[in-house]
Amino acid sequence: MRISLIRSMLLVVALFGMSIASAAGTVARAQFASDVVDREPIDNIGDVVKVEYGEIQRVYFFTDLRDMAGSQVVHRWKLDGEVQAEIPFDIRGDRWRVWSSKRLMPGFDGMWTVDIVKDNEVVDSYSFDYVDEW
Repeated sequence: MRISLIRSMLLVVALFGMSIASAAGTVARAQFASDVVDREPIDNIGDVVKVEYGEIQRVYFFTDLRDMAGSQVVHRWKLDGEVQAEIPFDIRGDRWRVWSSKRLMPGFDGMWTVDIVKDNEVVDSYSFDYVDEW
């Protein structure tokens, strides 16, 4: 009886693509946006952010986290591999949407990466290229 229960559980996992290691949680969605309204990004700005010379651009990083309740997650913003900011979030539910933002000023051009860090381990990373248009 016990073996058939285990087989049934494995079949469910295989059919629905669920992970047995769900205790680690997942990043259901992540994207860069020009703003977040009502806990949702208003757009997806993509892999390249262009700005007219001398302008300031605010970029938001939105994440929809699943099964991480009780954990702390950090958005680690890096420019060309150097840490610029770390924003911590206490995750208080099985589905938790969080976002952080960075003001990108002239001279901040380069490859920006945001690491999603949980328990001092990088869970996922997302990047965009910030380009000053001369």
